[in-house]
Amino acid sequence: MSQLTDRDLVPWYRQFWPWFIIALPAAVVVAGLSTVYIAFKNADTTVSDQYYRDGLAINQIMVKDQVAAQREVTAQLVWDDVTGEVLLNLNTRAGYPRQLKLVLLHPTDQGKDRHITLSAIADRHYRAALDTFPKYRYYLWLLPLPDEEWRLRGEIDFAHTKQVVLRHQ
Repeated sequence: MSQLTDRDLVPWYRQFWPWFIIALPAAVVVAGLSTVYIAFKNADTTVSDQYYRDGLAINQIMVKDQVAAQREVTAQLVWDDVTGEVLLNLNTRAGYPRQLKLVLLHPTDQGKDRHITLSAIADRHYRAALDTFPKYRYYLWLLPLPDEEWRLRGEIDFAHTKQVVLRHQ
């Protein structure tokens, strides 16, 4: 007969190898569940079901760009991270609206899009207070309120600059 050692008398749950063998598949299950969570949390937005209607609406949007070109509309935007506001200087041959709508469109995440209403503080000057300062790259749309008859477009990367000039394209 063989002799029993102290190691043979230790219960299985107090030994290293059974736990090591159990830990490998458990780690794979945790990694798989983490991957599923990340995939659902950061899912891409779906394509619009009304893509044909949206395509027809592009012509109406392009007319707004043409109106901005006819009126020679330009705007200089400055984000002031000290005061937490955005300041705008508007130049146009047409009249100046009382309010402007600034739309910040994130290139990939619709949840980071922002709509900011700028109010006139003086002739040609507008401002809006921001609750949080943007920190990504955005496409910009500037429209007069309430009729939205023209539109200026541009883009900005807040990692590199805090000001941009929008011109008709």
